[in-house]
Amino acid sequence: MAELRDLGPRYWKRTSTAHKRLVLLLIVAGTLLRGWMLFQPLTADEATGFVRFATRSMYVVVSDMSHNSNHVLNTLLVKLVTSVFGVSNWSVRLPAFLAGVLLMPLYYLFVRSMFNRYIALMALAMVAASGGLIEYSALSRGFALAWLFMVAALMTGRYFLKEGGPVAAMVLAACAALGIWSVPTALYGMLMVYGWVLLSLLADREQAQGDRMLWWALSVVVALALALLLYAPVISVNGIDQLFHQGDHAERSWDRFKLTHADATLDLWVYLSETSALWLTIPGLVGLLYAAFISSKFRRLAFALLITSVPVVMVLADVGQPRKWLFTLFIFHLSSAISLFYLLKFVQDKLYPAFEKRRRTAVACLALLLAFAWLGMPVIQDRVPRHRDLNALLDRVIPDLSPADRIYGDPVGDALAGFKLVARGFDPVVVVGPPGAGGTAYVVVDKRQEWTADQVLKFHLLEPEALTTPELVGERNGSMIFAARFR
Repeated sequence: MAELRDLGPRYWKRTSTAHKRLVLLLIVAGTLLRGWMLFQPLTADEATGFVRFATRSMYVVVSDMSHNSNHVLNTLLVKLVTSVFGVSNWSVRLPAFLAGVLLMPLYYLFVRSMFNRYIALMALAMVAASGGLIEYSALSRGFALAWLFMVAALMTGRYFLKEGGPVAAMVLAACAALGIWSVPTALYGMLMVYGWVLLSLLADREQAQGDRMLWWALSVVVALALALLLYAPVISVNGIDQLFHQGDHAERSWDRFKLTHADATLDLWVYLSETSALWLTIPGLVGLLYAAFISSKFRRLAFALLITSVPVVMVLADVGQPRKWLFTLFIFHLSSAISLFYLLKFVQDKLYPAFEKRRRTAVACLALLLAFAWLGMPVIQDRVPRHRDLNALLDRVIPDLSPADRIYGDPVGDALAGFKLVARGFDPVVVVGPPGAGGTAYVVVDKRQEWTADQVLKFHLLEPEALTTPELVGERNGSMIFAARFR
């Protein structure tokens, strides 16, 4: 808060009206892009997280991470929001959405305080329209909250480097612990922040020789202690392994890692770059190298990412799912903004003298915003399965359900049906409960999931012979709903 009180009035006085309007335009554009995704059909993971955790007691939420849909802090906030606004697509996504919006101005302030207003504007433009960042700012998961706390930790780290002191050290620890409580893999981003602060202290001998190194070390210890305290219910009930392999029981070994890490790394590269295009990705890589060469401030940040993330990957023997690395986009977009700033300066100095800072920055920001949004939005609509056809069929059937009726589906169908039932005030037992006397059984089948109606019934411990011959009552692009009566 001291940092914001210092930066806010100072930057407000030193910033032109046109610059303020451009900042506001970029934040509003980023908000609208995230807001549009907010109302897209729900995903199975979101539905599972809500029905399986957010509808249950707080004790279950904070102690059970057996499925990767439970990101504890986000689930608790979803419980709070839906208790106030009711259950809907937008209400379960509201905590992540607000976090995704709030981090944009905070990220702008951090970049501006570290570099300059022009680099900050271009970095903000890319973050506002970055496909991967929009994607998980409009899904009910804990990633956006983790990013918000990471950017807050960067701001706090900058204040700590400038002023030092126990308060900044403890706030940094709190940001780190809350970020990790949002999603365990936020550990990577928080280690990067601590590594960056350490490298910055070592680069300044006066700071390194003072009490700041001691407070830095104490902050690390407190952050770890707070994170363990927040996860104490999970650890005591299910063990610490559940934090690192949430809902994932695949083998973790060095031999397996040696065989799979190359493919996993390629998958990560594809995931981070598929919302862009080759003509943006390749210059972005060149920009990363140039920014590391020309800026010692950025070089320490990038090197901190490298020296903290690689050892953790090696210890866990797992590259992990690509989405946990989305936080690196904040660093990559920053490197692109730094390089683009100097490229445009070169254009002005050597080719086009009239292309002054304000004008060229505004043009670059608008071009970046449009390019990233145009390339990224179509990809992220399809990258996470949203089961639009299945959602539409369920919307057709559920309003006419009677108390004796039941819906049976594969895990995806059950999750989506359960969410829609809760949203309409039904007990989710309609999905998993025993059949009602004289009721109708609706069997949900999605060919893309490769389940048959008989397999769905057996999954729910029902024999097909217990029902009359199922009749097709709805079909849409491979998703089907059959109706049968119990004999």
